[in-house]
Parts: sequence; C-alpha cells; structure tokens
Amino acid sequence: MYIKIIYRVIVFISLFWLLGCRSDYNPNLLKPKAKNNFGEILFALDKKYWKDDLGQQIKNSFENLVKTTPLPYEKEYITDFVVPNKILKNIKNNNCFIFVEIESYNPKKTTPIIKTDLWANGQLIIELKFNSKNSAINYFKTNSNEVKSILKDFNLKKITSNFSKNNILNLVLKDFVDLNFKAPKGFKLNKKSQNFWWWSKLEIQKDQNGSHEIQKGIILYETPYLNKNQFDGDFIISLNDSIGKKFLLGKDSSSFIQTVKNDFSSVIDTSFHINNKYVRLLKGCWTMTNDKMGGPFISYSWLSSNNSKVITVQGYIYAPNFKKSKFLRELEAIIVSGIK
Repeated sequence: MYIKIIYRVIVFISLFWLLGCRSDYNPNLLKPKAKNNFGEILFALDKKYWKDDLGQQIKNSFENLVKTTPLPYEKEYITDFVVPNKILKNIKNNNCFIFVEIESYNPKKTTPIIKTDLWANGQLIIELKFNSKNSAINYFKTNSNEVKSILKDFNLKKITSNFSKNNILNLVLKDFVDLNFKAPKGFKLNKKSQNFWWWSKLEIQKDQNGSHEIQKGIILYETPYLNKNQFDGDFIISLNDSIGKKFLLGKDSSSFIQTVKNDFSSVIDTSFHINNKYVRLLKGCWTMTNDKMGGPFISYSWLSSNNSKVITVQGYIYAPNFKKSKFLRELEAIIVSGIK
C-alpha cells in the first residue's frame, strides 16, 4: 500500500516537472489529432433553435444536394447540432465546429472569428455572433458561402499537409512548367504530349460487397493566352472535351472522356482569386463515350506566372461503388496547392 502511494507521488512530481518547469514544453503535444471528416460540421447552438426556423435554415444552407456528382446526389456537408457548453469528450476531436451565439448586445455586422486546435490538433473553430435570431437566419440564407470558403480553405490545406512536393507530377513537369504541386505517392504518368500530361492513381477499397477499384486522375494542359474569352466556362468545357477525344481514350479510339450535359447533371461555373491569381472553376460529371464509365470532375484554369499561357488542371474520379466527394476533395487540394 505504501509502495503504491510513493509510486504515485513520484509520477505526479515527474509530470509536474515535465509540464510546468521545462521551457520547451508544448501543450499541443498532449492534444489528440482532429478527425479527417472534412465533409461534416458540428454546429454548437442552443437546443431551442435546433428544430425551429434557424436550425432548418442552417440545414438548408449546408446540406444542399450536389448535382455535379452522379446519382444518387451527395449532400454538400453533413451537419448536426450540439449544446455549446455540453460538448462530449468523444466528439471534441471533430474536424470543424461552428459556434452560433445569439445575444442582444452583439454587433449588427457578423464577422466570423476563426480559431484552430482548441481541443485537437488540426481542428477548425468558427464563431458567429448575432444580435437576434432573425439576423442569424438571414446570414445563413444569404452569406453562408463566407463560412464555406473558410472551411474549404482550411480543409484543402489540411489535406495537403500530409502530402509532399517530392512527387511524380513535379518530377515530370520540372523542365516544362513552372508549377509545384503537393501530392501523395502512387500517381503514375499515363501519357504526355506537347503541353499535355495525364496521371492517374489506382486504389482498391472494400465495402459490404467486396473489393472495388477506384481511379483518381489528374490532367494538365497549357494553351497560349490570347484573350479573356478563354476563361469562359463554355470555352473551357469545349476545350476539355477536345482534349478528352484526342488523349483520354478507353478501349479504342471510339471511346473517350466527355463532359456530361443532361437534365440530371449540372456544371458549376464560377471564378475567384487564389494567391491574387484569377481562377476559373468548373465542376461537373464526365462520361466515357461508348462505354459505361463515368464520375465527377473538377477543373481549375489560371494564367501562368508570365501571363503567356492558360493552365488548366482537371481532376476526375471513377468510384462507382463509393461516395465521390471525399476523393474529389483530395484532387482539388492537389490542384490548388500548385496555383501561384
């Protein structure tokens, strides 16, 4: 009995010395790693709002069906609610929490407050303060993209934090293109031509029906910059399809990748800036003409560093037995890491 007491005292003193006396002590070493559930958000919100207009508006804003993926459509995010002051230990390592606070003394304009690594390393915390329930509802109805942009930027950087610049993409491009991507291992070069490169990575994953193949592809091509019309969405789609017909072939020349254009699949076409660089983003679905393959794609176009060429990088996924968003997010992280 006395031996156990003495042992506990020694352990306590040792920990006290390690944690309290050493100048190089890093409290983050004691935190767990946050989950990589990039498609999930926990909203810390007073329970009385969960099932009323505010809770419903949050669901409507963040759980949109993404119609740039094949049927069945996936939700943009999976959301759930937690009581702010009663967050259980087993969920404190969630990737993202959004705290929604409604108090009469809060300012009229809501500006997201960003914090990281509160309970776990690699965790994002966004605080939103409103002066009324109606102002909160209006914010999520009209300005939810502000939060989505913060979350997307955080997630893409977190994904590439585990990637390396020592990869096959950069090795192949180093003598041709002034780009530097962060990417995981496993990609292989399928084809290259003048101003064109195509890599892919094959993985095997299991579900309840057995093992299935997943293909992740990255296509890069350059064209001389002539005018701003080259950043028009329809122009880029047309160019992507011509590239597909020429290079991205299936079993024979009658089978090639093309953009899907029908009532069930839409193409999102938007523009913004990354690192002060104008970027055109397209999302949609691709299909293999005269074959049964297909899936989602994401395409980024921007000007080269000397403004002489338009660079387009497209990522595509073939994973018929699995949800596609998480794989597409990985490819997007690789592409964005090279924009400068």
